[in-house]
Amino acid sequence: MLGKIKDAIQGRLYRKCIEEYERELRCQTEPYLAWVKETEQGSPATAKNAVGVVYLEKCGRTFSLAALRQDYILFVSESGRPADRAAAEFAQYFEMHADVDIVYADEDTWMLPEEQALPEDESAHRIFPWTKPMWSPDTLLSFLYFGNVFAVRRAAFLGLEWLGDDDYRKNIYDFVLKASEGEHCPGHLEKVLFHAYRTGKNRAEIEETLMHETDFIGVGAAYDSIRERAFARRGIHAEMALDAAAGITYPVYSLPDTPLVSIVIPSKDNPEVLMQCIRSIQRHTAYPNYEIIVVDNGSAGTVRSTLEAFRQECPFDYLYQPMDFNFSRMCNLGAQRAKGTYLLLLNDDMEVYESSWLTRMVGQASLAHVGAVGAKLLYPGTTLIQHVGITNTISGPGHKLKLLDDNVSYYYGRNRFVYDLVGVTAACLLMRRARFLEMEGLYEGLAVAYNDVDLCFRLHSRGLYNVQRNDVVLYHHESLSRGDDLKDERKLKRLTAEKDTLYSRHSALYRQDPFIGTLLNSGDSEYLCRWLEGYELTDVVKTEPPLAEGERLPAPETMNQAIMISVEECGKEHFQKKEKPYYLIKGWAYVPGADNARYAFKLLLVNSAGKVWAMPVQKRYRKDVAAILPDETNVLMTGFCNWIMEGALPPGTYELWLTAKDGCSRQRLYRSMEKKLTVD
Repeated sequence: MLGKIKDAIQGRLYRKCIEEYERELRCQTEPYLAWVKETEQGSPATAKNAVGVVYLEKCGRTFSLAALRQDYILFVSESGRPADRAAAEFAQYFEMHADVDIVYADEDTWMLPEEQALPEDESAHRIFPWTKPMWSPDTLLSFLYFGNVFAVRRAAFLGLEWLGDDDYRKNIYDFVLKASEGEHCPGHLEKVLFHAYRTGKNRAEIEETLMHETDFIGVGAAYDSIRERAFARRGIHAEMALDAAAGITYPVYSLPDTPLVSIVIPSKDNPEVLMQCIRSIQRHTAYPNYEIIVVDNGSAGTVRSTLEAFRQECPFDYLYQPMDFNFSRMCNLGAQRAKGTYLLLLNDDMEVYESSWLTRMVGQASLAHVGAVGAKLLYPGTTLIQHVGITNTISGPGHKLKLLDDNVSYYYGRNRFVYDLVGVTAACLLMRRARFLEMEGLYEGLAVAYNDVDLCFRLHSRGLYNVQRNDVVLYHHESLSRGDDLKDERKLKRLTAEKDTLYSRHSALYRQDPFIGTLLNSGDSEYLCRWLEGYELTDVVKTEPPLAEGERLPAPETMNQAIMISVEECGKEHFQKKEKPYYLIKGWAYVPGADNARYAFKLLLVNSAGKVWAMPVQKRYRKDVAAILPDETNVLMTGFCNWIMEGALPPGTYELWLTAKDGCSRQRLYRSMEKKLTVD
């Protein structure tokens, strides 16, 4: 009888835990409306100058800016509605940026489901935000990423020749390409100022269609003559190459000669994979002028002998220099040995299978505005994506679309078109060798991870563009289970330390990616809105979690420390709010082998005298973490994000701990974060 009563009580307690877990999960899977509420408060100042509105669909053969009278002209699609504040926002932008003559804004979708009548309230309709990148010249040559809303300073373009085609889409694309060739770059107004209408059976169908769409202005061979005229105006030699299956054309830039490309491949004790890589280069590379340099940091004698013999089959320069593994140093040694005009960093586990790959990458890198050029990488024998560019997420640099199927397009062609991005991976990265050496190569203080990101960040800071060529595809023989590295505490500590080093060198890019915007820079593989953290709210003080004195820690030998923790952020330097500074502690944690819905976590701060302050953990939805923990239960809410306002704690240094209380028993777990917080 007592056993049945106990089981019944535990059953009720467990149901309560599950209900709370599911409630929190629901609250954090619809974050876009929270962004709308937070970022669209108030109204812009009244514009001094009038704004005229022109529908894109009316820009036919006879359209003329000279026939209009307003200072600023707002171009929008008839298939949607501009935001109420759009005209004033654009006018204010022009008045504050005298050097900008054309500017585009973000937009979202106004959902019109056939199966459900929705109220006129816009919160019921607005979905699927399109946060556009900073000015991206290579992306614009792929398609009109300005979308359905942009504005111009009319006087600046009165002398611009109008294409005068019967197809307004061609006229608009030609106009934007010409307008962006001026002395000043187009601007990006980082606000959602247009709502595009979209009809479908229901929200799921509408979002699925939007996610995979590629029919945009500028896509396809119909626009190639417009691009070719743009190349001629700019003095660029290029031709468009058609991918018939995708219906997309890509620019292939030609050089007056074929400069030498030095392919540097770091490798150690990996002969079979390395030989496969080199053979694939020699069998599938149409570009005629390249050299291969293998940098070996100390392979075993038998491996060295095997590679020396292999040089008779496939000639390459073999630089054997035993040393501790340091990817950056190995690449730098190869670059110093190289003789080429261009330098290609290539992992030894890459496999080439298409002949034009190097021609396209070298041509792209030859453009004056380009820093590094990257390729699309797939897992071997599959269409699963490994890399289509680096995104700087709130959790650190990451690979969007990883492990998704490349047979379909995602989020405005992010795996289809040529895109300007904040970074590309050094698994296959090409750039001018002189520029690489001028920048002192890869930073050797990052021996394993993020060295390629650091290089790309430095190129970006110089005003250069890192370009992802999604028409160049290689196989990457990286393990499909590579994410399991995050379960190894030693590797995780090393990764965290190198990420800290990266952002200490590039504080301006901390949690920022100008090519995707803050709304979508979540750690998820998909392009999804991330949750607006409490410390990002306008009235951050009112959202501050409670902080109270807690019980002293038990003796270490009595603790059950079965908690796995990854601390991603800890400190104050990056988190200054205008009104009042605060400290942020952010990461993720879970109890291995347990149902994590049962546990309530608290953050403990322990000063040098052993006094404890405690606060409930602010849980966060972390789909990215759940993806690397497939065998764990209820780990979608493993994220935590706590902030402590300045003055809430006495000055000093605090050890950080997590404690987890099982909601179905008396069990309580403890684990040190092995991080300390210094409070001024």
